[in-house]
Amino acid sequence: MKVIYHIHDQCCGHAGNTLESIIQTSLAQGYKELFMTEHCPLDNNNVIFRPSRADIDDLRNRINIANKKYAGKLLIHFGFEAEYSKWNTSYFDNFVNDPQCDYLIFGNHYLGDMWKNPRLVMDFAKTEADLDEYYESSKLAIEKGIFSLFAHPDIFLQSYKKWDKKAQWLTRQIITLCEKHNMPLGFNANGMHFLRNGFNYPSEYFWKEVSKSKIKVVIEADSHFNDTLNKEWLQKTHTEAIKYGLEKNLVQTIKIIYFR
Repeated sequence: MKVIYHIHDQCCGHAGNTLESIIQTSLAQGYKELFMTEHCPLDNNNVIFRPSRADIDDLRNRINIANKKYAGKLLIHFGFEAEYSKWNTSYFDNFVNDPQCDYLIFGNHYLGDMWKNPRLVMDFAKTEADLDEYYESSKLAIEKGIFSLFAHPDIFLQSYKKWDKKAQWLTRQIITLCEKHNMPLGFNANGMHFLRNGFNYPSEYFWKEVSKSKIKVVIEADSHFNDTLNKEWLQKTHTEAIKYGLEKNLVQTIKIIYFR
């Protein structure tokens, strides 16, 4: 692997990575391109562990400096991992015009209105109605056409913990939408820390369904700490993906939708 997708800096509030540690690990591992995707800043205080606008400005400045310093050795791109929902569409739409954001990936982390009653999908997706809501926001995001990757699309199973007709329905709806709109899916290396049963992500139930499709799947580091940037960890993740039948789906690179 020469290109690594989905990396966080410690400015997000729940990561140990620093930009310099990311760079040095990447150089040692032989990576050539990094796609940083920091959690998008929000203008409210309801959602914890988010970078501020000042944090983002500072990180982007440090990336610009690093790209000059390591030119010819390593190229660092920068975008946001963002949500999307019917309550806040205009807020997320504006990131397309944000001068600090070059691209977006979709991370469907919350149910409901994040500004009023944020509920983490991986903790609070308990009912069929919750899965309907997860589907609705996913559908809006995929159809919008501004996201380059659907990150950890299977996280709803971590809290739902049932592979029933509703979970199967949601999985197949996501697959249908992603096939229609050519949306690649991220098989999450960070989730490998939590790989205890079929309902933790990466979920064998979800990905075995994906393996029946032609959807492109990329190993996404979702790196918050440097262990997920190590080739051994990414190879372990790749092996897990193969175990779920994804050999024909896996790709090394994906098309990024750049805004500038």
